[in-house]
Amino acid sequence: MPDSAHDMNQNDFKSFTTAHIPHHERLEYWEAHNADALIGLDIRPLHAQTLEAQQHNRQSSTTRVAKVLGSSQLIERSEQMIRKYPTESVAMFFCTQGDSFYSDAQGTHLLHTGQLLICDADQPFIRGFGVGVSEMVLTVTMEEFTRISGGKPLENAQKFTFGSPVDQQPRLAAATRLAQWVDHVLNPTNHPAEILENDYLSWLEVLFQGGGTDTTQLFEEAQAFINLHLSNPDLRRTDIASLLHMSERQVARLFAAHNTSFSREILLKRTRAAQRLLVAEPQAPIAEIAQRCGFRTTPHFSRTFREITGHSPTEMRARGDESIEFS
Repeated sequence: MPDSAHDMNQNDFKSFTTAHIPHHERLEYWEAHNADALIGLDIRPLHAQTLEAQQHNRQSSTTRVAKVLGSSQLIERSEQMIRKYPTESVAMFFCTQGDSFYSDAQGTHLLHTGQLLICDADQPFIRGFGVGVSEMVLTVTMEEFTRISGGKPLENAQKFTFGSPVDQQPRLAAATRLAQWVDHVLNPTNHPAEILENDYLSWLEVLFQGGGTDTTQLFEEAQAFINLHLSNPDLRRTDIASLLHMSERQVARLFAAHNTSFSREILLKRTRAAQRLLVAEPQAPIAEIAQRCGFRTTPHFSRTFREITGHSPTEMRARGDESIEFS
């Protein structure tokens, strides 16, 4: 274990809340706490509401960890803020509830519950939380990260899924273990001797072995994107390619590696969605259900539905069974 990794101790734990701070002073105190204990940020409350926020922190010489809760807000890591509060670190944001977005010079990422985004904290970015903030954060020094990644720089923000069973694909399991470690670190009742940084280092090494996001993770992101935009009849393979920063040919290979194709996957998902609606909403017109599930015309919907399920939409509704399996 390199000398650069040090165990955290009980004295490193601190908490912050805006609860007892006058409303007009909360933003100033919230920004000051973030700059001191985590990452320097420009913060703006959304929807003209009073800022409410709390944060639990722990740190060592190589890491900072935090659990953050707060009302809706927009945060920016600007070039000016980076010059004022440089971190020389990689930041990892674990979304534990709700949705948010992350935007930098390379593009925009949507972050949903159970997703982890990793980025260079000294590159400008903007993040937005429309409903509220509920996340855990881990930063690790760039020196340590470079050692972990085998010298490969973090050129673009990367997303991973966490919360999967630990016996699944290695990188998904590593992301889950990493999230569990951060949560464990932020429990003030845990004994300092139990908080060892070699744990998180080993899981980061698994995440970045080979220097990139694995195909299972990419396929999961593609599936999540399809589910989110299922009602859009204009959804195309180019949209997936743009999301994953891949070519259309690479997207085709990605789906082929999972024994399917983009067109087949979207038809299956639309048909499954229609199957549920036919049973759940017996009074809804079939044409309306077809439109809500992204089919351009009712005849196309009926033909596709029969080909995949073996039943017409009317027959499926009469059966009243949305659990019929099909492939």
